[in-house]
Amino acid sequence: MARKPRVEFPGALYHVIARGNRRMTIFHDEADYNAYLERLERYRRRDSLRCYAFTLMSNHVHLLVETGEVPLSRTMQTLQFTYTQYYNGRYRKIGHLFQGRYKAILCDRDAYLLELVRYLHLNPARLRQPQDPWRYPWSSHGVYLGQSGPVEVDSLAILEQFHRQVGAARKAYREFLLEGLGMGHQAQYYEAVDQRFLGDERFLAELQGKTQATHELTVKGPKVSFSRLLQAVAETTGHSPDQLVGEGRQRNPAAARALLVYAAREWSDLSVKEIGRRLNRDPSMISRLYAGYVLKRFCSLEKQVRAKLKK
Repeated sequence: MARKPRVEFPGALYHVIARGNRRMTIFHDEADYNAYLERLERYRRRDSLRCYAFTLMSNHVHLLVETGEVPLSRTMQTLQFTYTQYYNGRYRKIGHLFQGRYKAILCDRDAYLLELVRYLHLNPARLRQPQDPWRYPWSSHGVYLGQSGPVEVDSLAILEQFHRQVGAARKAYREFLLEGLGMGHQAQYYEAVDQRFLGDERFLAELQGKTQATHELTVKGPKVSFSRLLQAVAETTGHSPDQLVGEGRQRNPAAARALLVYAAREWSDLSVKEIGRRLNRDPSMISRLYAGYVLKRFCSLEKQVRAKLKK
């Protein structure tokens, strides 16, 4: 079966994964890691690519990037080709270094940006022989803590979702990573819709408005105002609307609140920032609630909410 074309447009967020051919080692020492990062920065600047996170492991690469006017394919083809030339020249090899075409998953920014930054930075801790992700030198984690690095990483765009002040934001970021240490491998970040997209109905609908390349995808789900949605979720879960949107940290409505966040994204087309304003919570918390709910959806409750909305 022929591969479906990549969906590319300015402002697209991709989780890029490139693996060594037959899982071979592609970085043997510090010089190799630096050679790849130097090329990443060179072509990032050339193509106005925004980098939010990266992690280089011995046999594969993770990048979290946002494109400008230049398609991702141009940047990655040049990056992979020139690093292969470097590698083959240094080690007197010939042939392919990387395993086929790199994987580029187009991601829902509001739902997954924070989670993917954490996932990439904790990757060293998930090895068979775990490495300390706080001290791992070949990721962008240090940039988030104020260290300099070979690649310009837009860490402030992420940190500002935790707090307006950089110091407090970095502290919250560290706590966010600590919360994820025991999560292990997250298959949902790889098992993308149509092998190309990480997102739900609302995200796919947005893509249809930007490109015709997703016309074969099915978009479904009700479209409803937040006020109606809030009332329906409250009635279904047995909580009052005030409990769901209040500033308190009651544990009982946590599952219902996560359902409300998910439904507000998918059925009310609200941004994470807008949902946070309505629920009196910061956007990073809303992003976490959404991502956590996607992992374990309460489909029976969703069905009941849908039924109430049809009345």
